[in-house]
Amino acid sequence: MKQLIWASAVIVSAIPYVLFAQDRALLEKAATKYVTAVTWRRDSALAGNFTCAGRTEQAILGVSKTEIVIAVFAHGLGMRPEVLRYSTESRNPTTVKLGSESLDYDPKQEIGYSPDGFRRSRTCKGLNLSDGETDSAHIYWNEKLHRFDDWTL
Repeated sequence: MKQLIWASAVIVSAIPYVLFAQDRALLEKAATKYVTAVTWRRDSALAGNFTCAGRTEQAILGVSKTEIVIAVFAHGLGMRPEVLRYSTESRNPTTVKLGSESLDYDPKQEIGYSPDGFRRSRTCKGLNLSDGETDSAHIYWNEKLHRFDDWTL
């Protein structure tokens, strides 16, 4: 009986990973539909409340020869994503990573000013683009301009 319970626990704990893997595949497919000529990195897929709209949104990182691209699906995978583009001349496309970060901080303490449209939040998430060589781009939803923006050191 203990073996059956253990086997059931293993199967149940694997289900979210399988579903998440399927979600990542769908995210990559949607990104390819809207932004071509980019190699999307399925393992970079993130989910979070990135626009502070109170819903879970998805983001994915991709690279081309000249650009590092982030697609954020703020309105579902069937709608055109918000697209952020960074030059491969300023960031290393082979080591670049996409992460999420808390927005529960005061940027004045980090950079000496509050970026336009930045809103501190305990529930919203920001994105962090880093390559291990250049200062990270701290990406946030600009409340005033209704688009993504960023700051770096």
